[in-house]
Amino acid sequence: ILELELNMKINALSSGNKKKVAIVQAIMHKPKLLILDEPTSGLDPLIQSEFFKILKEENRKGVTIFFSSHVLSDVQKICDRVAIIKEGRLVKIEKINELKSGKYKKIKIVFNNKVTEDNEINIAGMKDKMVRGNIMEFIYFGEMGKIIQELTHRSISDLWIGEPTLEEIFMHYYKKEDK
Repeated sequence: ILELELNMKINALSSGNKKKVAIVQAIMHKPKLLILDEPTSGLDPLIQSEFFKILKEENRKGVTIFFSSHVLSDVQKICDRVAIIKEGRLVKIEKINELKSGKYKKIKIVFNNKVTEDNEINIAGMKDKMVRGNIMEFIYFGEMGKIIQELTHRSISDLWIGEPTLEEIFMHYYKKEDK
């Protein structure tokens, strides 16, 4: 599955192939607990996809997996719960679906005119606001009615409301903790 080079000595393998050997070694004895630190670094995207399938199958068999990574899209693909750690302290533990379920929204507004200080939206709960020409983007935590009420008095051509990525939520916690 991982396309291992079986006819080469370990010291002759590339770092990606060494990583594949480490994955096989970690799983082959059927552990009840896997602790993986940055397991996808050095793996090409096709092998990463196969690796995630292997982890999901191991988890279905009852294996508990601790998965540490700075690649938050990998964490989002494989984990049920996430712990956010900052400077060695646990900041938050939550199920990924709860962390992303409606508490935070990513909002993009395309106005008909350029955004200026006079027509810019400023509501409590807005974070990471970015303005480019006639486009305003931000992460919002709060009552959606307040945003909608603000927009009824403005000339907009498009509105997008979606779920922020795990990385965007993660950055919110880091910035929030700095204050």
